[in-house]
Amino acid sequence: MASMQEAELLECPIEPRPHPELEREARKKLGIVPPALRYFTSVPWVARFTMFNRNDAILVHTGFELNDLIFLAVSQDNSCHFCYSAQRTFLRLLGYPEDRIQRLEQDFFTGELEDHDRRSIDFAKRISRANPLPSRADLKLLREAGFAEEELKELAFMAAYVVAANRVTTLPAFPIELIEGFTKRWWVRLLGPLLGRLIRTQRKPGVREFLSPEHKTGPYSYLVLALDGLPVARFLRELIDAAWSSLVLAPRTKALVFAIVARGVGSLRAEREAIRLLAEQGLAGDQIEVILSHLSSPLLDPAEKVMLPLARASIRYDHTQIQRQALEVSKQLTQEQFVELIGVIGLANLLCRLELICDPE
Repeated sequence: MASMQEAELLECPIEPRPHPELEREARKKLGIVPPALRYFTSVPWVARFTMFNRNDAILVHTGFELNDLIFLAVSQDNSCHFCYSAQRTFLRLLGYPEDRIQRLEQDFFTGELEDHDRRSIDFAKRISRANPLPSRADLKLLREAGFAEEELKELAFMAAYVVAANRVTTLPAFPIELIEGFTKRWWVRLLGPLLGRLIRTQRKPGVREFLSPEHKTGPYSYLVLALDGLPVARFLRELIDAAWSSLVLAPRTKALVFAIVARGVGSLRAEREAIRLLAEQGLAGDQIEVILSHLSSPLLDPAEKVMLPLARASIRYDHTQIQRQALEVSKQLTQEQFVELIGVIGLANLLCRLELICDPE
């Protein structure tokens, strides 16, 4: 925990921008405008990426308290100061006393949690670290311990989503003061206990739902189809489609980021999908291999030459080092390009860690 508090914090290169429409959407969906939202509004799909509401009928099998622990544990494991502080604040709003939060943090290391929760958090951390990803043999052991198939898929999605959220807020070095300033607002101090009770009463489990035909196609459709039956599948499909239809970065650039992350994580199927998308953009197999092996090629444009090393570094990183690297990258891009880049990097880290939920080819 000391390392989380003592790590160097760098300047955030993104200027926040008000966006009334997205702020109204956030209030309707979350009840509040998250402190970081205005930093993403230049690229709406990235702003909506951060509006994922895990309390609103989206989780069928994962209990809310376990989900809270997974978010805290994975953020702690990734040294994501912003997400970790945000989740601690959220737990306090829900009425968790500080000593209980500290005991939960200690339990992550001592293994004193209930067996089901301990196994779930260990599984989430292994997805986060991807060194390597859990194997099919690991999944078999969890099934034998009583985990249902859809429960494992939902746990994998939540762990991978937290990984993505960690990257989206760590790379631009969001200041912790955003969270601290939010908690010091008069209405939060006054209404905090009421807000916590309101969140608890509004928490409702999801129900199984199936994808419509139009949601069954598109980039990485095999991953979305693997989640069919869970509400997160539709969320993921709409997120991927929004990312791919955005015009800020070229489709080739996005596919290159996905291919690099997939190779680094060891996600063979995700890499093949990225290569397929790159072929649609006119790159030949040998050209793609040179780029993935060396992160350089005369075919890359100047922006891609600085983006791709950051994508590689995002897989497993030192907190301060990657923030310094991201700061240098941001100086060579527009704000919109940088925001979309960190969104694409986050999404790539999410999808490429979900390989284990797919049936063998």
